[in-house]
Amino acid sequence: MMKSNLFFDILSYTAWQMEAPVLFGAFHVTAALLAVTFAAVAAVFFARRIAASPDRKQALGRVLFTSGIILAVLEIYKQLFLFYIVNGGVCDWWFFPFQLCSVPMYLCILYPLVSDRLRSTFLTFMSGYTFVSAAAALIYPDDMLRTYISLTVHGFVWHGLLLFLSLLVMLSGEADSSAAGLLRAASLFAVLSLAAVCFNAAIEPVMQSIHAVHPEIPHSWAAMFYMNPYHISPQPLVDSIQKTAGIPAGLVLYAIVIICFSSLVCKLSYRASHRRLPRN
Repeated sequence: MMKSNLFFDILSYTAWQMEAPVLFGAFHVTAALLAVTFAAVAAVFFARRIAASPDRKQALGRVLFTSGIILAVLEIYKQLFLFYIVNGGVCDWWFFPFQLCSVPMYLCILYPLVSDRLRSTFLTFMSGYTFVSAAAALIYPDDMLRTYISLTVHGFVWHGLLLFLSLLVMLSGEADSSAAGLLRAASLFAVLSLAAVCFNAAIEPVMQSIHAVHPEIPHSWAAMFYMNPYHISPQPLVDSIQKTAGIPAGLVLYAIVIICFSSLVCKLSYRASHRRLPRN
């Protein structure tokens, strides 16, 4: 039994359990609708405040940075909860915070520190790639429906915040939907994807060793960006592609599909925002 400590004592108060919600059941649908509603209302509210600000870019940056800090606090809570409550003091690298849905946390925190061009790339990325990843997670939250209430709620709150960020960037009209802008966002995604594949490959022996010693830990391999070079992706449709075309070809096709969808979302949202919002 794990010794008592401050983190465990605090986290144990939020370790409420329930029967895992059913995919596409009442809980899933209700939670997803609440997340979408929150995201839309909050995005419109803050977009109007930003539009009324004398310095729109600075106002947008403040909201993004604050959101990044909130996401970081939520992520720290999740990691501590998983480590102390769920896994009994053993690290499950499956939950390492380097998923496509984790990237906005880093981008928002780094936003005040980078150049204007990189900020533009961050905004373009969040308007397209973050929207696609958040929407996909809310539609198919299989990995978010858990027996712990706090973890399940955390998942929907997290992706609701991501949807808010993407909608806010869309409404601000600050993303760069030009060919060069979309290419820079795609390049950022490609670099992050390559890093995820390398991480998954490097951590493979570590996770297998942990699983051998602690078989109660459910994962023996990592799926950052759901792009593991050795294992079929747990994502629906992606697994079918990999089973048919092979894992390497499936990973490339998966990345191309995300780039195409995200670029299309960015392009369409940029056009819509520039029809609605007055420009300086």
